[in-house]
Amino acid sequence: MTARLALAAGLAVSLFALPAHPVRADPVSDIVAALPAALQGLTRLPGPDGSGTAFVVAREAERDRLFVLREGKAPVEVSEAGELGARVAGLRSEADPHGVVAFVDMGDTTYELFLENDDAAGYLFQPASN
Repeated sequence: MTARLALAAGLAVSLFALPAHPVRADPVSDIVAALPAALQGLTRLPGPDGSGTAFVVAREAERDRLFVLREGKAPVEVSEAGELGARVAGLRSEADPHGVVAFVDMGDTTYELFLENDDAAGYLFQPASN
């Protein structure tokens, strides 16, 4: 019985002597921890149902940046939107026979963002024609 007691005591002492390892944080917590201080807000907007597309607006002090997320593909930044130095006031999207069309309200202007099904990295961003 003494050997068993010694073994149990030894195990208890070794458990306290081991360094504590933090529990693995969830992916959202990891992202939040990695956000730069200049980032004031981050909004994810779903695209049309079944399109596998979403949009992310990153609000910085001087401008908003717009990203396109397509299922299974790397994010693509719509650099022209960021270069405008304006805020994204609204974004709505719809599917069309060629892909996805998004209407992005920035300042007093609405822009069209065309995303082709066949070109996951390509897009066309221009003032709306109407």
